[in-house]
Amino acid sequence: MEYESHVKHFKDLQENMLVVLTIRDLTPGKHKYNARVARVQLSRSPEALANWDKLWVLSVVGIQDPQPWGMKIVEELGITIPGKPYSDIYETLAKM
Repeated sequence: MEYESHVKHFKDLQENMLVVLTIRDLTPGKHKYNARVARVQLSRSPEALANWDKLWVLSVVGIQDPQPWGMKIVEELGITIPGKPYSDIYETLAKM
């Protein structure tokens, strides 16, 4: 499967890192763009790219990282996150 996620800074993502992201499903059909929050492991190794889900990362203004990440969902955290509306979502995700 393929997913996309927006991050504040590309440099915050590192090899074999566990991170909490809001991911959006890119599978064509009825559920395309459904979003959920998950703790994921990221890797750019050829093995991960071949066997794991593919994650396309975009900046907050929509600039896409040209190279995808391999992503393995470690834990589903639901479709919402705790916090105040209109607060910094990236700050909240970092605390999870």
